[in-house]
Amino acid sequence: MGTPGDKSGAVLPPLLAHYPPYEAPHAGHGRQLSLAQARENLAYFESVKDHRLACIAALLRSAANIDPEPALHSPREHGAALTDALDRWAAAQWPTLPAPQLPRLSAWLESSRRGPDIVYSMLLDLAILLGEVVRTGNADWSWGLDLDTSRLQAGLETARRTVLSADPVGAATQPFLIDVESIVVGRYLMPAQSSWMRGADGGGPRSLNPWHRLVDEGLAGQAMAAWRR
Repeated sequence: MGTPGDKSGAVLPPLLAHYPPYEAPHAGHGRQLSLAQARENLAYFESVKDHRLACIAALLRSAANIDPEPALHSPREHGAALTDALDRWAAAQWPTLPAPQLPRLSAWLESSRRGPDIVYSMLLDLAILLGEVVRTGNADWSWGLDLDTSRLQAGLETARRTVLSADPVGAATQPFLIDVESIVVGRYLMPAQSSWMRGADGGGPRSLNPWHRLVDEGLAGQAMAAWRR
């Protein structure tokens, strides 16, 4: 897997300057997108997913000496180790990235993901990687859109965005969702909170690593298990 600390310092910004942008057809909050536009975004996502995985894998090898392939091929065996390595890498190198713009949520959802906003292409690709680890290890999950009208009306960031989705089970009537991108982007948007949770050295127990929890619970199908009982 490698050690993220092997390549410390401001390694990430110059690499991102040459990172390929994720060029989704439409940007914006859910209520700014029509259903047709959201579906176009999902179709684009599916068409470039493998290419984006290759992009983030190359970046991780260069910036952090992290190889995601073992986790992609054997999620249950190597997924946790990948999330721990990514957590250490983010603690060490993400502070060298430009500070998020305000208001943070709009800066993300309305971003072009290119030029000064290229970081959001990297963050989405990292979300694709983590989501693929979960999806490969648990066939209940697939990529889809959050089409819940109540979340759309409430203006939640998941609405009409690409998320991991699993069919309802038991008495559940709505699909189960994991907004992987939001979990990844949250680490970037609120670095002060993340640093406080992990302590001055950037380290912390696995319970404080949301990516580790995401993969653990996604692979186990924990959200669905309660309804099956």
